[in-house]
Amino acid sequence: MNQWGGNQNYRPSKKSSSVKKAKRSDAATQVVPNKTERDYRVGKTIANATNNARKRNLEHIAARKKQQRKNVIVVFCVLVIIVAVGIVLSNYVAKKTAEHQASLAEKNPITPTVSIVDENVGNNVSERVKVFVARIEADAKEYNVEIDHVVLPFQKAREIIVYFKDRKEYYKMTMERGSAVQVEDAERMMRYLDGKSLKPEYVDLRVEGKAYYK
Repeated sequence: MNQWGGNQNYRPSKKSSSVKKAKRSDAATQVVPNKTERDYRVGKTIANATNNARKRNLEHIAARKKQQRKNVIVVFCVLVIIVAVGIVLSNYVAKKTAEHQASLAEKNPITPTVSIVDENVGNNVSERVKVFVARIEADAKEYNVEIDHVVLPFQKAREIIVYFKDRKEYYKMTMERGSAVQVEDAERMMRYLDGKSLKPEYVDLRVEGKAYYK
């Protein structure tokens, strides 16, 4: 039995269904603009992006160079401090060594056994000269040479003339240099003169690293 106003044979139109499908298809295929496209819409360009990247790169390079300069300054300061401390310690050790040697010399004074001829008036040989001559005498024994006598030349307070046994030439030395190095130079010059068959009058050893003979 059919009711009024009803249509039991009603079927949805294929046309309306296809329209709805088309709308859903269009909505599904709609492309959402990416971030780059949105940037372009607000006035940003590829050139601006490149410039910004380059600017950040330059800032990074500048910061790295600044840090490197700081590191160099720190290293330099550390080296200066190390050198300064080394100099101070070296001077301190040298001072203490000299004080120790002076103390030993006072407690155990050494005197020369060879004769000292003073050409100055008064013939007053100082203790400093006596100690230096005693050291020369001791150093000569280390090189298997022997001192005959020593002369203090007239008005030359820091110069000493040394005569070795069995040698005709004499050797000029100075109290400004170490006794051991001068005796070593003298022994080396003896071997050189003998090897060359030279017979000089004297050998001057007062200048460090050099020897003159005449």
